[in-house]
Amino acid sequence: MPRASLLPFALILVLAPASAAGPAAQQPKPQPAQTKPLFSEDFESGKLDPNVWTQQITGDSAITVQQDKVAHGKYALKVSCPTPAQRTHAYLMAKALPEALRHHLFGRAYVYVTPGVPDRHTIFLTAGTTGFPKYRYEEVATAHNKFQLTYVDTTIQGPLGEDYHAAGEIPLNRWFLLEWEFNDQPDQAAVWVDGELVLDTPFIYKTTSQSTDLVGGFTNFSLGFFLWGAAPVPFDIYYDDFALDTHRIGAVK
Repeated sequence: MPRASLLPFALILVLAPASAAGPAAQQPKPQPAQTKPLFSEDFESGKLDPNVWTQQITGDSAITVQQDKVAHGKYALKVSCPTPAQRTHAYLMAKALPEALRHHLFGRAYVYVTPGVPDRHTIFLTAGTTGFPKYRYEEVATAHNKFQLTYVDTTIQGPLGEDYHAAGEIPLNRWFLLEWEFNDQPDQAAVWVDGELVLDTPFIYKTTSQSTDLVGGFTNFSLGFFLWGAAPVPFDIYYDDFALDTHRIGAVK
């Protein structure tokens, strides 16, 4: 169920420098216990809290909290595109994120994609402004089975204002740890898979060369999928142990 806290949530491991053994050897300092993220959802209530989450669904797409496939605990989120589709989506959306996340945030979720992702641009998650689908945001997405990090402005007339960069490959048919960073001052994003950095890139508005405050603050978050192109075959994406905070969260302990 959703949880909120104003304390940092990452457990930081400090290693003492190597030194000779003996009474004078420096000892590692005690570390604080892991605390809760500023915003998190483990789905263990078995349902979605309508006071926290709203749903945006088109076509035959579906959002369920289920028990058949989980990373931890008893429940996880499932978003489905059960039939071949064109430009469809299934989003969970949270608004009024904690103020501490407004300009710079880190996220974590366990993700399971099966049997594959569409070859076209498909968004997994976004952080941005209000006004969906006309809003400004940064995203973790996929295109051609690679991770894609993108800044997007859908509020303007004509072609989208966007800057995108791709790298790595999407793990399929297994749970993996997905971590991300979104920064709006200056604009930048990064993504890690199972603790390994896949991509870290700045964003720039190509027509004006602006490279800071492009979003204007992260107030809303979306999780699920948004398909820009065609999905010739059905697919499912599972999410578990989602969290946001002001620094990297790491794996569930």
